[in-house]
Amino acid sequence: MNTENNKPPIFPSWTGWYALVLGNLALLVTLFYLFTSHYS
Repeated sequence: MNTENNKPPIFPSWTGWYALVLGNLALLVTLFYLFTSHYS
C-alpha cells in the first residue's frame, strides 16, 4: 500500500480535518441558537 495517497490534502494528519469539521459544526449550532433566541 502506498502511504503517499493516504495523506490528507492540507493538514498533516486526518485529525486536523476532524477538528475543523467539529469546530464548524459547533459554530453553526451556536449561531443557529443565537439567531433562534434573538428572533423568537
